[in-house]
Amino acid sequence: MGGTAPPYYAPFLSAAAAATIELSIMQPLDVVKTRMHLQGAGVRTGDNFQGTIGAIRGIHSAEGLAGLWRGFAPGLCVVIPRRGFKFLFYDAFVSLLWRGEKGKAPFLPSMIAGGMAGASEACIITPLECIKIAMQSEKASGASASTGMLAFASAMVRSGGVSCLYAGLTATMAKHTAHSCFYFASFHQGKQLLNSGDGQPSRIQRVAIDLSAGFIAGCAAATANNPFDVAKTRLQVGAASGVSKHAVAQEFAAASSSRPRSTAGMMMDLIRADGPQALYKGYVAKVARLGPGSAIIFAVYEQLMGMFSSATP
Repeated sequence: MGGTAPPYYAPFLSAAAAATIELSIMQPLDVVKTRMHLQGAGVRTGDNFQGTIGAIRGIHSAEGLAGLWRGFAPGLCVVIPRRGFKFLFYDAFVSLLWRGEKGKAPFLPSMIAGGMAGASEACIITPLECIKIAMQSEKASGASASTGMLAFASAMVRSGGVSCLYAGLTATMAKHTAHSCFYFASFHQGKQLLNSGDGQPSRIQRVAIDLSAGFIAGCAAATANNPFDVAKTRLQVGAASGVSKHAVAQEFAAASSSRPRSTAGMMMDLIRADGPQALYKGYVAKVARLGPGSAIIFAVYEQLMGMFSSATP
């Protein structure tokens, strides 16, 4: 990437713009992933969808097109700071661990910097993650009015206090640490391998390389974080039990009150109930979202960072 160094805020703005584009395309798969995390043995309110396509059809049939876009507003409020801070923190941490060109950092420093970035951004976005999970898990018929974002947040705080917005914080940190460890390291390693030929690639070739490496990064990150994501969803959904007629949240809140669970405890309960494969509930939907979604994010991000570099005097 030519030009001078971009300004310090460029990673945040570039990642935020890229994440907005990605979520606008991939939101339905995020809803499907959440719903599939909340089904299984002993879950009375579970949908019991048999697969990603079946889940898309089932949600659309029961709740209309709007059902596939549940939680888009808080999702947008999540992904803008999540991706923005993730890339901003990664840029800062990798600079401390690697003195060479950031895009050519070896796998281990890139992995460590990614993990530190993921844990840091999780502390910021957990409240919004709780609201997003609560909204995506709510089931509304096509004729009924859905609860809005502010109503969700108010009901959650009224019933559980501000602390309920930090439900599943440990699981969120574990999920984002695992995600970012492989997200950045896989992207940069993949990019180096794909760009190993002689000569300077054209702009179209650079975009193709970014798309391919981003797809690999998304699949690797999804595989690494899915077990923690399932536990996080189940730990967070109960925080919305104060929302009127939110049966899913009320069921999980009742289960948690009778037997409080840690992240590890939730994962062990899942394995005992549904087997080890329970930790990969919603995996196909997650990969279908994060593979292409990460390709979009990295391709847009790299292009915008290039524009910031060329525009810097």
